[in-house]
Amino acid sequence: MTLPSWALDYPVLEERKFPNRFSGDYFRDTLPPDLYELEQAVVDGDVFTVRKLLQAGVNANAPLDSNHMTALMISCMMGNWDLVQVLVEDFEADLDGPLSRAGLRAIDYAGYEGYRFPNEHPICEYLKSKGSQHTWWGACCAGDFNRVKEYVDNGQDVDEVNPVLWNGNAVFIAKEFGHNNIAQYLLTKGGTVVVRNCHTIDTHEMKWSIGRGDCFFYKACNLERPGAGVIDSAYLPEWE
Repeated sequence: MTLPSWALDYPVLEERKFPNRFSGDYFRDTLPPDLYELEQAVVDGDVFTVRKLLQAGVNANAPLDSNHMTALMISCMMGNWDLVQVLVEDFEADLDGPLSRAGLRAIDYAGYEGYRFPNEHPICEYLKSKGSQHTWWGACCAGDFNRVKEYVDNGQDVDEVNPVLWNGNAVFIAKEFGHNNIAQYLLTKGGTVVVRNCHTIDTHEMKWSIGRGDCFFYKACNLERPGAGVIDSAYLPEWE
């Protein structure tokens, strides 16, 4: 994922809430001091500071960046077992309530990063033992076939598009994470294979491109071969 464009639109220095902060995410830079310290402690894996802040009453379920990720989501994404267990067992962090901008829960981010059986650090299975379940998008990312089938059997639109996850539908997301069995199953249920623009993905932002606006990528960048597409330089049959 990437930051939305508005997160990078910093006001002029005099209008910023905390002028000394510049992390590249303006949402994060406007957090109150306690949440800002919590976010940094979670990213650093500082269990002692996280515990101290939560015992002091800091909200464990508050969004901490422009993607609306909570402390538990960040811990799951980083595969930090200690923090995950502290947040879940000692401070009863909400497992399924908060959703990120992508519509993902904490368990989804664990699956997103591969922290699931049979890989090392099966955080997904741990959170399932605590009652959590994947969202539609999280099941496609984590390769949870039974959960995907449960959604489809209950009327899930298999061609729903997620604007945060690269404008992809479930077939695209399943293929992106290497779950071809899920992609094939979704095709049998009417899923669509999205044809992306035929050019090399040079920047992360290009992964969102699905329209015709930049189909002729090399022409747009003036990189086409000299004479390509010019009829006068091509062979034409002679007609009477």
